[in-house]
Amino acid sequence: MATNIVGGVELIEIAPAVTTEAGITGATFQRLENIAPDSVVYTKNSDTETDLIPEDKDVALLTFYTPGEADTIAIGVLEQKPEILALLFNQEYTEATTRIVTLAKRKVANLMIRITTRSMKDGRKQVIVLPNVAVTTTFVNNLSKTAVQQLLLTGKVGSFKTTTSLEDAISVKTWVTEAGAPIDSSTP
Repeated sequence: MATNIVGGVELIEIAPAVTTEAGITGATFQRLENIAPDSVVYTKNSDTETDLIPEDKDVALLTFYTPGEADTIAIGVLEQKPEILALLFNQEYTEATTRIVTLAKRKVANLMIRITTRSMKDGRKQVIVLPNVAVTTTFVNNLSKTAVQQLLLTGKVGSFKTTTSLEDAISVKTWVTEAGAPIDSSTP
């Protein structure tokens, strides 16, 4: 029997966002190098509920459920490659001199994020794709000789349309082998 435990980050990649599941297949991903330790945080925001309790009762007559805020993801990146910065900032990049001019107009980067988890003891790992994430950026840590500047990506997870049912969805998760091949769970 396989263990379906998800833990640890092996690899994170980003690409321009897509709004349909079909767009995931043809995407060209850029690998985020040197992720800050313990900086990847996915927060699933809870829904809220409101009870309608009549004055003469102690138990709710009706309960109303309201979807919570969008889920969020935060990733701390320690390496600032020009190709990655181009996806995150409005900038002018001169490759011949590796000169980057960050423009004053800020950008909300619409990205697709693909996370591959570390392999468990049985060789299974998971690939998690968030196809539509609105990412803002900030810098963490001072420019000192004892600290590495960290580029913090904070994203709100948006929806996309599934291929088969055309339903709104927020992620695609696939169990894969150590080599990255999808696992056929229909066979014991």
